[in-house]
Amino acid sequence: MRQLKIENLKREIENFKVDEENSYLNSYQEFIQYFSKIPKIEKHHLIISSHFVYGWMPTILKLKLNNLEEVLQILNKAKTDKILNYKELEKLRISINNSLVGSSKLLHFINPEIYPIWDSKIFKYWSGNKTTYGIQKPENYLEFTNQVKKTIQHKEFAKIHNKINELLKYDVSSVRALELLIFQSYK
Repeated sequence: MRQLKIENLKREIENFKVDEENSYLNSYQEFIQYFSKIPKIEKHHLIISSHFVYGWMPTILKLKLNNLEEVLQILNKAKTDKILNYKELEKLRISINNSLVGSSKLLHFINPEIYPIWDSKIFKYWSGNKTTYGIQKPENYLEFTNQVKKTIQHKEFAKIHNKINELLKYDVSSVRALELLIFQSYK
């Protein structure tokens, strides 16, 4: 897998652009705010938030609620500083459209300081693959999450983060700044 290198990111920030009409960027803060006001995630929140997350995706949501209590426990754990493990990610993936991509978006909105959004562009950038084979593997998402954590702690990343906040005209977490830069940099 490809390492997230600060030298590459410093080059890529030079080409970072913000489209102020982009509905993803305009809805982002609203989704973050939604979860910031919820002390405990309940069934109601899961259903509503899963559907708004799928507004960011080209597929229709198929939400499986047969293990609802377990999924809610996992999502509430994600609100804390604890990192979900492989089995927990797999349970979320199966419940939320059988998609780690959709699950990662939900996790990010629940806790944007820890969980990066994971999609095909980000996977291809990070893995160096031309296909998305491996995108549904929780171990790849966990490895990416770990590399994001290390990268945002680099002393030079603060400049990149500040530049992205400046261009967006609102503040995002370091995790979001890195993920958004990767997303826009993949060609």
